[in-house]
Amino acid sequence: YFIQSNLRNRMDPDEEKDKGEDKISLKGKYKIDEVLTQFGGIGKFQIRLILLMFFLACVVAWRILFDLFAAKSVTQWECTVQGLALGCTKVEDKMPCDIAANGELETNHLDGASGSGIYWTFDEKYKDYSIRSSMDLPCSEYWRFSFISSIYFIGAFFGVWMYGRLSDYIGRRKALLISLGMCTVQGWIIPFFRDINVYLACRFFDGAAFGGFFLIGFVLAVEYSPPKYRNSVGTAFHFVTSIGMAAAAIWGVAFKPWQWFAIALAVPATIMLPVCYFLIPESPRFYLSKGKDEEALELLKKVAETNGNTMPEEDCHLYEDIDAKVNLLTLFKNPRLIACGLINMFGWFMTSLVYYMLWFSAKYLAGDIYLNAAILGLAELPGRVAAYFLMEKIGRRYTFMTSVGLACVCMFVSIWKNPINVKIMYCIGKALAGSLWAVIYLYSSEMYPTRIRNLGSGIGSAAARVAALIAPFIGDWINVSPYAPYIIVGVLAIICSGVFIFVPETSGKELPQTLEEFDMLFEKKEGGKKDELEQELTSQM
Repeated sequence: YFIQSNLRNRMDPDEEKDKGEDKISLKGKYKIDEVLTQFGGIGKFQIRLILLMFFLACVVAWRILFDLFAAKSVTQWECTVQGLALGCTKVEDKMPCDIAANGELETNHLDGASGSGIYWTFDEKYKDYSIRSSMDLPCSEYWRFSFISSIYFIGAFFGVWMYGRLSDYIGRRKALLISLGMCTVQGWIIPFFRDINVYLACRFFDGAAFGGFFLIGFVLAVEYSPPKYRNSVGTAFHFVTSIGMAAAAIWGVAFKPWQWFAIALAVPATIMLPVCYFLIPESPRFYLSKGKDEEALELLKKVAETNGNTMPEEDCHLYEDIDAKVNLLTLFKNPRLIACGLINMFGWFMTSLVYYMLWFSAKYLAGDIYLNAAILGLAELPGRVAAYFLMEKIGRRYTFMTSVGLACVCMFVSIWKNPINVKIMYCIGKALAGSLWAVIYLYSSEMYPTRIRNLGSGIGSAAARVAALIAPFIGDWINVSPYAPYIIVGVLAIICSGVFIFVPETSGKELPQTLEEFDMLFEKKEGGKKDELEQELTSQM
């Protein structure tokens, strides 16, 4: 309702008039954006697709925080009589293997076997709440648990690269279904195997599915939206993702045993797989990029019919000015594409670094883990909303520069530590991170030519996964120096904000189909005069 009412309220009077007509006027050659605009902007077809993408975003977002709850610390345990006799030690708020003396006890007397059940025992009520207590690994193998978050984002790194290429070759729809299928299969394997190696392998493929879905799902929703509404669709997509992240805490409270928690997350994905198979369409832009004009036209006729319009049977042709030679090598041949690609990658990297450093450092916050996760998830929502209005008023580029600049201020303020200040800065930082995600996804989907749109966005998203890999380690530097994490991220934020002045603005412009149309993004809308800063960058390249 929010999307439909707000987007349609922004239509021009002429658009409302056209929308009321039974048959749209469309003759000659037109671009897809022009055809979509004549459908009346956002119709039933787009609303159905967007809502489907929104629910899928929630399903995938729940899995991002799976490790936070499934691998949490269980402190309800006691030393056995035999353990006490040999020197078993208990410390409040720590698990047995987090205490060095217990690890040495296990090594000296059990020859690599686990001391659980022998030298210490977990409360049976809480033992199944976490894989760390239920898998009975010896302390010498506990390093595997610290690898859980990293393996997930390693999978995401390969996922965005693989699915980016895959969706540009076999289509958005097929690649999305493969991604969701991978998510579903591993979701059912995890709860039935109490083996850390199986768990790690499943989380790798889960991360790959996550990287693929968010990339393809967002691009597919945007490609079916006219330029006027892409900001609204993109912002709403990330708004729902934030709600999904917060809702994961509710699932965690409702299903505290980790195996039941895993099953609870696998069920929605299983249901959505056949639903998506029948309801998700292919992208008409993909068909055009492959020279399948008739298929693209038939798809748009179906869109028109669903929206209550009728396209003419004759004299209707789609604009087909797509450079068939555009591919990965193009990124390294076009100076502007190189510069914008590198800056875009830096933007993805910075967005992810801020976002995940705050998530992984949240374990240092006092209080209930589920409540903290819910608050941090909801804290993103103001940033998503602010990004929507700012992108409408000042454009994508300056919204990103403003958000990352404020993130820099937030990091430097966090240096002056006190409990209240830290929690406030975490919430403000998450709001700014929410704004950054909303901008960078939308900007990437609007900047690249059609044939490398998913690939270009995938390369940027891969940079974000690299940042996600190192974010936990930067956050842990707080144990070495209380200022180091904030100074590092703050300095990088200043640099990122500065270099984004060189990228073109994409607000209100048609999606580029070719390299020539990409170059046109550098022209000012009013007079076509080149931006001097962008000309200077190009000449330097």
